[in-house]
Amino acid sequence: MLRRISPIVLLLALAGVLLTGCAGAKTGETGQVPESASLAPADALAYATVTTDEGSDQRQKTASLLERIPGLRDGLAGSVASGLREQGIDWDVDVRPALGPELVVVATADKQPLVLVQPEDESKLEALLDKSDTTYVRGTVDDWQAVAQSQSALDAYRAALRSGTLEGVERFTDGFEALPADSLARVWVDTGRLSKELGQVVDTKSGIDLGLDWLAAALTAKDDGMLLTVATRTPGGSDTRYQPELFARVPADAVAALSFGGTQGLLDRVQGSVSVDELSKQIQRFTGVPLGRLVDSLSGEGALYVRKGGKLPEVTLVLAPPDPDKTWETLNDLARTLARQAQGTVTVRTEDGREVRRVVLGDVTISFARLDEKTLIVTTGADGIRTFAADGAKLVDSEAFARAAEAVDMTPGERTRGFLYVDLDGVLPLVGAASSGTEVPADAKDVLSALDSFVLRGTGEGDVTQLQGFLRLND
Repeated sequence: MLRRISPIVLLLALAGVLLTGCAGAKTGETGQVPESASLAPADALAYATVTTDEGSDQRQKTASLLERIPGLRDGLAGSVASGLREQGIDWDVDVRPALGPELVVVATADKQPLVLVQPEDESKLEALLDKSDTTYVRGTVDDWQAVAQSQSALDAYRAALRSGTLEGVERFTDGFEALPADSLARVWVDTGRLSKELGQVVDTKSGIDLGLDWLAAALTAKDDGMLLTVATRTPGGSDTRYQPELFARVPADAVAALSFGGTQGLLDRVQGSVSVDELSKQIQRFTGVPLGRLVDSLSGEGALYVRKGGKLPEVTLVLAPPDPDKTWETLNDLARTLARQAQGTVTVRTEDGREVRRVVLGDVTISFARLDEKTLIVTTGADGIRTFAADGAKLVDSEAFARAAEAVDMTPGERTRGFLYVDLDGVLPLVGAASSGTEVPADAKDVLSALDSFVLRGTGEGDVTQLQGFLRLND
């Protein structure tokens, strides 16, 4: 595993984001590889860049966003400042002049972390390092100051650089091409090699190995919120995009909605990498249905959403599985098992000319039906089936969803690898109602009241997947 990184290094990286509103690149181009990638050896395990340029566009946007969430701004900045004070450090006097315009962190092939900066005043950097409990050595690499925890680590790093750098490695450039260039911070990790290292510490037979080759991530400040982008490559992966037809029918008053599809490949990979025998036995004992049948039911397109209900929120699941008849049989088996456990029965009634089956579990009534030959629905709402099937207002047509989708460049109806939408204004009251009156702390209320919505989108082609999550603030 990576050698221990001193708390002072972690504090500097975090402070660079929270106290300066830093930026990751000087242009808004997508996929730009920063010049500082030349500071990472070609065999590096990880590379991260945090630009501490106070004149950047990202700094201004971050400062503006934090002004709209005073509780979060004061809490985070106060925690970082307190951590620096414990080290006997003042941000303006000791740190700012020691960092310069960009902070780079490199993890070498032998798992040694190094920090590289371009300080305005090298004496300030020397004084800052002297205040740490950990002994550091530093040296010049091009126009940068490299800080390591031993002279041998610094010498090995310099030797590795002579064999090439990450900016010429295809796996690295592929990762950065999937990220926004103008970001607060960007990071790339060779997850393929790190997972092998982890496998020597953890018994991988009892864990999950999804076979990721690399992972890249970026945090970006927008005018109205924060964007997190994560990209991964899974060798041998296939194109699992699908057309989200079911999601287009989700009612407009849904406060949270998930669209999924093309999941069979992922489910097969998880099943193939995890010992599921005992898990399968437990699931069948509880549900009366083998795990394989549940997986088959979820392997087509699906939509899961939440609406305001009575005492409890309504939860509705709509499925278009590869084998609808087999999934219908699975739903009936599940219902009979649940009814038996609740000492009840499965009842049948007709609703709008459609056969609807129900099972009562305490305060919750679960209804399920076939909407047509290909589509099945399960809901806890009294009018859940009727509302989904009706030609009423739909979520995809709402202004709130359109704003969220635009933030992650998502066009309704386009092929996707799945997405999640949460109307935070709408879902938080439901969470409060379901939590039996548990009081939310005042400072948490202040933060939550500033949040509008969250959207998470999955896209990509072939074996590269990109996830973008956007947290939007209220106007």
